[in-house]
Amino acid sequence: MDDIQHPVEQPAPRRREGSPGVPGAPAPEEPITIRSAEDILAYVPHALGEWPQESLVAVGLADGRLGPTLRIDLPPRPKGAAVRPATLRRFADTVADYLTHDAGAGAVVAVYTRAAWTAPQTPPHRDVLDAVAARLAEEGVPVLEAWIVGPEHWRTVTCPDTACCPWPGESTAALRTGRIGAEMVYRGSSYGPAGQPEAARPEPPPAAVAAALEAYVEDPGRWWDPLVFTAALAAWDEVLSESRVPAPARVRLLAATLMRPALRDAVLVASAADAGTAWRGTAATRELRSGQAHAAPPALPGGVPAAEAAAALDSWSEGVRAGERGAVDGAGRAAGAEAPGGTPAGASAEFGLILMGSTGAAPAWTRIARLERIALGVAQMEEPELRAPALAVLAWVQWARGRGGRCLAFLERALSTDPGYRLALLLRGLVEQGELAGWARSRDTAWRREAA
Repeated sequence: MDDIQHPVEQPAPRRREGSPGVPGAPAPEEPITIRSAEDILAYVPHALGEWPQESLVAVGLADGRLGPTLRIDLPPRPKGAAVRPATLRRFADTVADYLTHDAGAGAVVAVYTRAAWTAPQTPPHRDVLDAVAARLAEEGVPVLEAWIVGPEHWRTVTCPDTACCPWPGESTAALRTGRIGAEMVYRGSSYGPAGQPEAARPEPPPAAVAAALEAYVEDPGRWWDPLVFTAALAAWDEVLSESRVPAPARVRLLAATLMRPALRDAVLVASAADAGTAWRGTAATRELRSGQAHAAPPALPGGVPAAEAAAALDSWSEGVRAGERGAVDGAGRAAGAEAPGGTPAGASAEFGLILMGSTGAAPAWTRIARLERIALGVAQMEEPELRAPALAVLAWVQWARGRGGRCLAFLERALSTDPGYRLALLLRGLVEQGELAGWARSRDTAWRREAA
């Protein structure tokens, strides 16, 4: 899978004090002048907000200025072998999709990698650069220059002559301290190393609550009760809807809920959309939607009060009743009709599309970021039966964002914890096939750093 950061336009000029046009108004700040390859490479991390790692960065050029800046994870190279031709094609297609509309004059490309470059004629990842250049050429976008940026040196790929272009290249450290870097810092821009935030190990809940929660950890079959399922989803919805940090008892409860795959999947959907959509789309709540159960959801240890869980049930059930009064869906069924899995047809389809990151609308990236923070904490817990689901959830978050490299890192940890964990195996299959979440393929729906 490819890891995409979506196009970032060159920062708009800000204004300085003392504009001659309007008394007291700020004057426009001069645009940054890019004169050289060093200037472009110094600008790239400021545009992205981080120093790229094992990435291809492509910058479109149009109307005498820098256009969109795209970063994408380098395609997987199994055990040092060549990248599969089909993977290369998908990778090059992805780059072309984003640059062809905004790079009228051409593009420049840089590969950021720690791979060794031992001779000017054999740069690392040459197959990737060639595939991207060929695909862009098909769209009428020439690659005007290409560079390899390593930990210590950067150098052009297009000139093997060491008399013209000294070997091993220019200093990478100088990119941070040169003219463009200093100007961007002066204007308030900064960036850090690419990396995944870590969470501290969660504090244990109070002893009485901890003892009650252990019963759910030791007997995850309790989550098969649809009323317990509903109460658990209500507890998740409260956390995903608020920015405050949940109490240790709530974190422990949420960790235990992920042990049931159906509940874990509902949590993913609730984070990307809302809990009502998740509740109506899962087969786990079929009994409640069909009126076969008349009791109220319980108050789980560390969860929401029973009255709040009951209110959530009423609200989500009202959505089902509204669907029953609705129109006919695309398959010719009434909107409230049961799909083969025991869920309303429209709700079941929407659940699946969200889970696979394929809806036309952007997901709730802020809620997904809150899910990520909780899962990072759970991944620090001692029990492997709690860590594996949390790590798979973190992999899904990165996959939804289009960040394949980080997705793979979490998948490795999840599968080392539980080699047979099915969600991790499914995601790994998608990664190996170069499959992106649909959200990551569209500028309108893709994750942006500020969305979190």
